[in-house]
Amino acid sequence: MYTNFNDLDKSSRLWVYQADRPFTEEEKQFVLQNGKVFVENWTAHNKALNSSIDVKYNQFIVLSVDETKAPATGCSIDKSVHFIKALENELKINLLDKSKIAFLKNGEVVLEKLSSIKSKVESGEISESLMTFNNMVTTKDEFDKNWLIPASESWMARFFKLEA
Repeated sequence: MYTNFNDLDKSSRLWVYQADRPFTEEEKQFVLQNGKVFVENWTAHNKALNSSIDVKYNQFIVLSVDETKAPATGCSIDKSVHFIKALENELKINLLDKSKIAFLKNGEVVLEKLSSIKSKVESGEISESLMTFNNMVTTKDEFDKNWLIPASESWMARFFKLEA
């Protein structure tokens, strides 16, 4: 059953799917409309899942399940991945590619190839304070607190030299 994201328990399980380009307004509405239909019918062992879907920054799909009501299972998670793959096919967009890192520059989402991160830090193109999206968060609480963080607080911290 669909629940507003803000009403989910903070322990709710969460998945972030990053698009390789921004959604158009029509695509965003398509994702939200079809996503609500999906979560309204999303079940685990014939039990309705209290879940939510949202689009953030026109480039991220956030899918979540309040497991205090009923836990997501392997089969139900497989159903969500099939839903995401169907969106990819319908919208001709990539939502499962992990080879790009998203940053927030001047209010815009910018993607950088994972392989270029170290050199961009060294050249100063990526600063310690540049906000990055931590798509590895797994709960609503982590999402609320640690989804958008400075690069220096992410896995990229190792590339920044410590000041004396």
